[in-house]
Amino acid sequence: MMRAIQRDPRNATYFVNLGQVLEAKGDLDQAIANYRQAALLDPGLEPAHRRLGDALFKQDKLDSAAASYARALAIEPNSAGTINSLGRLMQKAGKLERSLVCYQKAISLKPDFAEAHNNLGTAYRELDRLDEGIESCRRALSCMPALAAAHCNLGGMLLARGLHDEAIESLRRAIALQPDLVDAHLHLGNALREQGLLSEAVLSYRQAVSLAPDRAGIYNNLAETFKDQGKLDEAVEAFRQALAAKSNFAQAFSNLLYLYAFTRHISPEAERALAEQWEKSVLSEEERAAARARASAASGVFVARPRQGRQLRLGIVSAELGAHAVADFLEPFLEALDRSRFHLTLFPTSKRTGPRAQRFRDLAASYIPLMGLSDAQAAERIRAEQIDILMDTTGHTFGGRLGILAHRAAPVQCTYIGYWSTTGLTEMDWYFGDPYTAASMDSHFTEGIWRLPRLCACYKGDPTLPESRWAPDPAGAVWLGSFNKYAKIREQTLVLWAKVLCAIPEAKLLLEDRAPCEDETHRRILTTLADRGVSRERVEFVPPISDHARHMVLYDRLDIALDTIPFNSGTTAFDALWMGVPLVALEGNWGGGRMTSSYLEAFGRLDWVAQNEDEYASIVRSLARNVELRKRLRGSQRAVMAASPLCNGRSLAAAIGAAFEAMYDRWMAGTPNKSDPPKSG
Repeated sequence: MMRAIQRDPRNATYFVNLGQVLEAKGDLDQAIANYRQAALLDPGLEPAHRRLGDALFKQDKLDSAAASYARALAIEPNSAGTINSLGRLMQKAGKLERSLVCYQKAISLKPDFAEAHNNLGTAYRELDRLDEGIESCRRALSCMPALAAAHCNLGGMLLARGLHDEAIESLRRAIALQPDLVDAHLHLGNALREQGLLSEAVLSYRQAVSLAPDRAGIYNNLAETFKDQGKLDEAVEAFRQALAAKSNFAQAFSNLLYLYAFTRHISPEAERALAEQWEKSVLSEEERAAARARASAASGVFVARPRQGRQLRLGIVSAELGAHAVADFLEPFLEALDRSRFHLTLFPTSKRTGPRAQRFRDLAASYIPLMGLSDAQAAERIRAEQIDILMDTTGHTFGGRLGILAHRAAPVQCTYIGYWSTTGLTEMDWYFGDPYTAASMDSHFTEGIWRLPRLCACYKGDPTLPESRWAPDPAGAVWLGSFNKYAKIREQTLVLWAKVLCAIPEAKLLLEDRAPCEDETHRRILTTLADRGVSRERVEFVPPISDHARHMVLYDRLDIALDTIPFNSGTTAFDALWMGVPLVALEGNWGGGRMTSSYLEAFGRLDWVAQNEDEYASIVRSLARNVELRKRLRGSQRAVMAASPLCNGRSLAAAIGAAFEAMYDRWMAGTPNKSDPPKSG
């Protein structure tokens, strides 16, 4: 090619051809230089402008690429290829509706344009129009059956639709056609993980990492899979690799904090120190300083308006406003919130549909989705609503948007119910606790702990569930069990349960995880128990039951529910009690390890709370022997629970409402947030 240019240095086509060769080798700078030279030599040569636009697009120079495409289209207005490229640019710039117009125009000019059909499908997916996206990818494959990218995108959308088998088939086809297609390996890992095939998922993620070692998202998904396998050291290392690849990867950092909060793999003090670093990875020093300056009433950023004679404006930022376990606890409090004192605005951070999501919409005076907005934009949107109190319910769990609160979106900011550990945020003022939150836990939190005068959780029990039909096992077996995620049932828990099972020879263990899992997880549990004298025949794994009512009826097979350590049961503790099952807990020394004991104390069942492992085994043994007590509990426990603080939404709403008013009064008075929080609200 160089010889041809030397022979005819004014031939623009030669420079285009050389640019293509250099681009294929990955030398974009030199390719761009040659395309520019071609365009200079022959301004009317459409391929020079189009190729230049494509190369600039690869360098994320979108404005320059758009200008090149415009010049190409001025020369050849009906170039389907250039219009398709312009659609990709619009899509990358977030102008999705305009990208659809481009792709559709390209297809109208060239109906068998497989790449345009495929790109149209990806744009539909970003718009959450999955059915149209799937159809577009199928059309792409009808035009070009060997288009690996279309198989990959189709597989990703089928996975989003929950069609795992079809998704895996499409993704394996993509890999067969193009073994180095990174996204196909990534999506396949996701599909396998969702099916509980964790070892196979790890292999897929490792293959993706080998092809793209700088893709932070792959390490994050690999880490999540290691966590599900109980391989905590490997999970921590993979999360750290994700952060090494992308230092401001907020979700990976949150996932690492969640792992530590979930497993107690490090001390609460070490976890707090790490959590304090989170905001530094997602906000600049200037942004943090600006957020700090907004916090005081004296700053004037937030209008200091006395609350008397008006409604306090309450905002809730949440990823759980729909069918989610957190919603079971959020809904009773919101139903009973005094609307004469509070104006409620919900700010969902994830899209949820269905009757439960509609219920939350109905509870709110205003409903403002934050999806698609950056943290800074979302914070500004919340400020525009003049929110007085902003509550987060997600923390560092999936879908969390703590970056919004890190920008200081409201005068008073607090976190509640969805996350049991510190957020680490400078701008998070309060964490809701209760009388059962030990004073020793204050140092575990960057937030001030606002202790309500009653249990800070309230369960929305389902009164339509049938009453228990439990009866003692006719063969004399005592069925102990837990329906917690298997990721919670780790060595500490299994060692404790083995002690119980060895103390009660007739006892058997029943386990169910509502997510799919693989034999490897069962083997881990069985091996740990066997090493401590519990035979395989004494353990039964129930396949996942997706239907909630059928899942709850499974509690009729349990005689006694066992809590997990070091991280306790959450919703499953309330579920067991609602179905009349006695529940035994071992009180821990940190937030996640004291949850069940606080529920039981509020329920008046301190006799089911142990202070050490021997006492735990003794309580279970005593319950196992007392069949008559367990019979009475099955017929009465639900009614007792419904009348207790565990299900009293009105009492909780009154306590939280009073806390909101006191928090706001402190802010108005200039009392520094977090300083000397009250012992009860």
